[in-house]
Amino acid sequence: MTDRTSGDDRISANREMPPERRRGLRLTPMDLAPRDVTPWAPVLFLLLLILGFTIVEPQYFATGENAVTILNDGALLAILACGLTFVLIVGEFDLSIAAVASFAGALSTVLITQQGWPVLPAVLAVLASAVAIGLVNGLLVIRLEIPALVATIGSASLLDGLTLWITGNSVIFSGFTDAFMALGNWRLGGLQAPVIYLAVLAGILALALRYTVTGRHLYATGGNRAASRMSGIRVERQVMLAFIACALLAAIAGLVYTSRQGSLTPLFGNSLLLPAFAAAFLGSVTLVHRRFHILGSVIGVYIIGTGTFGLLLIGAPAYSQQLFAGGVLIAATGGSKLRDILRK
Repeated sequence: MTDRTSGDDRISANREMPPERRRGLRLTPMDLAPRDVTPWAPVLFLLLLILGFTIVEPQYFATGENAVTILNDGALLAILACGLTFVLIVGEFDLSIAAVASFAGALSTVLITQQGWPVLPAVLAVLASAVAIGLVNGLLVIRLEIPALVATIGSASLLDGLTLWITGNSVIFSGFTDAFMALGNWRLGGLQAPVIYLAVLAGILALALRYTVTGRHLYATGGNRAASRMSGIRVERQVMLAFIACALLAAIAGLVYTSRQGSLTPLFGNSLLLPAFAAAFLGSVTLVHRRFHILGSVIGVYIIGTGTFGLLLIGAPAYSQQLFAGGVLIAATGGSKLRDILRK
């Protein structure tokens, strides 16, 4: 009998087969076509940004000092974005991360400057409070079935109120011990402490998500909860773990920020909320296709940071930085969706 299957159908079938089943098949020109390079577009855009600002300001932008400045300035936001990434992986949202960061900074400041606590007990108390906040957020979403957006908005409001209460709604700029300030101000070469913390935390978290059972369960939970439950994954535990990890990393960011500044402005974390979300969503289309991951979130932070720093350097108006961040986010995520539509 004559094979009536068209050549195009055979090519399509070959391409949809797993690689291990295609090894014995003859390669076609379509098989040899280059892979989709869309996930690399944000990285290419970052390189173009660097090149563009270097051309515009060759004497000022492309310097080692500026590179270190961008790394240092974006580190704390990147830690915050890494925490948010965990919640996004399991398909939830956490709008309390900025409030957690502010509360962590405020609590550590009050304990050290007003109560006379040593640094280590104060840090442990702050981290313990972050675990409790993550547990509460998780219970609100899992047990009471309150939508995550609503639950975490409520948590953020409560935490902001607590922050203003314990600080007396005033800036605290005295009483910081040398040991506490050293926590955020030690250096390794030209890199400040937050960059080192980020490198260690991001490396550990990225490896854990990729190579551990827990990491695979987190991604499975975000992908299909019903199927995950049927396969034996304790979905509620994964969601709870994500909220706890998010709160812990937000608290670390708040602690380090306060110790680095040597002063406390209540609710300082509010300015970090939208950039953290923008970086995480931008990272979800970086290197992989529409999947939240740690490395992508870090790259997203530094794409936004490089653009805003370059605009500042060339004297662009302050509002152009917000326009840049919003435009890049919409272009990246919208472009990815448009590609899916055109390929259907």
